[in-house]
Amino acid sequence: MKAKYKILRFVLIFALVLGFSSCEEDFLQTIPTDAVSTEIALNSTENMMLAMNGVHRSMYAQNGRIRYYAGQQFIIPTAEYGASDALHSTVGNGWHRSRIQWNMHTSATRTDLSWMWYHFYNIIGSVNNIINAADELQESDDLHNILGQAYTYRAFAHFNLVKFWGKAYMIGDPSTDLGVPIMTATEPPYEGKERATVQQVYDQITDDLDEAFTHFADASAREDISHLNEDVANGVAARVYLTMGDWGQAASYANAARQGYNLMSEEQYKAGFGDWNNPEWIWGSHMIQDQTSYYWSYFYYCSNNFNGSQVRSNPKFMNHLLYDQIADTDYRKDQILANAPNTFYEWDAGDNAGRYASEEAFNDSVDLYREIVNNSSRHNMVPYMHNKLYQDNGPTIDPRDVLIMRAAEMYLIEAEALARDNQDGPAQDVLFELVSARDAAYVKSTNTGQALVDEILLQRRIELFLEGHRWFDMLRNDEELDLTGSGADPNLYIDGMQQDRPSVNPNWVFLIPQRELDANPNMVQNVHQ
Repeated sequence: MKAKYKILRFVLIFALVLGFSSCEEDFLQTIPTDAVSTEIALNSTENMMLAMNGVHRSMYAQNGRIRYYAGQQFIIPTAEYGASDALHSTVGNGWHRSRIQWNMHTSATRTDLSWMWYHFYNIIGSVNNIINAADELQESDDLHNILGQAYTYRAFAHFNLVKFWGKAYMIGDPSTDLGVPIMTATEPPYEGKERATVQQVYDQITDDLDEAFTHFADASAREDISHLNEDVANGVAARVYLTMGDWGQAASYANAARQGYNLMSEEQYKAGFGDWNNPEWIWGSHMIQDQTSYYWSYFYYCSNNFNGSQVRSNPKFMNHLLYDQIADTDYRKDQILANAPNTFYEWDAGDNAGRYASEEAFNDSVDLYREIVNNSSRHNMVPYMHNKLYQDNGPTIDPRDVLIMRAAEMYLIEAEALARDNQDGPAQDVLFELVSARDAAYVKSTNTGQALVDEILLQRRIELFLEGHRWFDMLRNDEELDLTGSGADPNLYIDGMQQDRPSVNPNWVFLIPQRELDANPNMVQNVHQ
């Protein structure tokens, strides 16, 4: 391994092994603080893989310090709510209410905010220990596997951090806009670092991805799709280069990432998006029955039949204007129940007024949609509620697998990058391959230029609904937020109803957590209006 890496005296105790135990004061330090000697934890590839499994577990497991958060299961809805497409019907029990009202990411003291910062830097600190200890081990296929995963994770985590806490790459000036601290070392002295520029962060991300590809070229095969491999690295690279506006690289990496993965069938698409055996999944976390995240899971926040108070009291629905743009022949439209009854009202009031001839007809509709959604009499329903994510065995709290990356996203990245690169024909071909699999009546697009890009972006909204992409798409495409006509309640959404586009509105960028500012004298805050 490269001589530049120094062996560490300390290494993070991963969630898989002992959990988290560092003191409260160190919570937001951008270095790992939970430690045992390297000789014990990273003295073999076998132990390194155990440590890597701890990183995989952190992507979905409840945090040992703050039990209300469970890795990407919290991050995914955070990247949907507050944007334009996946909407709340009412207050519910409060989860993500501050997000939809634009009070979460604009308040530096929010625990949600500080945990997200911690989550990604904890991943970085964990893999840094692996990377920086590797110089002491004998080179092998398994070690290349581990290091390929470690570099990909470090790129993934820095990428997420700079997307939440830095100005979108193509909107501002990456060479001067402030990003986030870059962490590559874990040895003393443990001092808070200053924020690198957005460009410097992206340079680190692309360097790490290049290093990951070098290792994956000589790596052993991954155990399952919760582990990372070259396909995942290609997918992360596709996301990165799309965000940077490097269309050629984005299209190339997206094409490579999707090879060998079949687009799901209609039956598989309608199976609830919770089974990692789906042939389209490139990367996902497998939930074990005795390791459920209970009321902090992705499905608790986002499905409409999970048996939790947030779901029962607050059904999630699709922006009505987006729904209207889905072709009637597209089976994805079946998963949005536009004609569902509104159980918050009597049969002849509110959304139900004029829809039902009698109370009996309304009750028949309620029974019908309860069967479709497979929820209970305690669950509320509203028009346009989605049925994309659901508990396949009825209203339970049983764990379901967590999707992180799938092939359809790569088709969309490739098509968009080709279209923006003035390759209309190839872009039309890639788009047709995806959309015709969802809509048998779809005719290959004849759009060109910006009209083709707009068509692809619409398909992206439809296909990736509730999968954690919409906030970032609005940022990189400089879209304003306007929920007029969406079905959102202005009294619920408040500031989240309308916001000017990111290029003129600094409030899209997350505030640095106050606890990080207090702990790190080199940190500076983002400026909001």
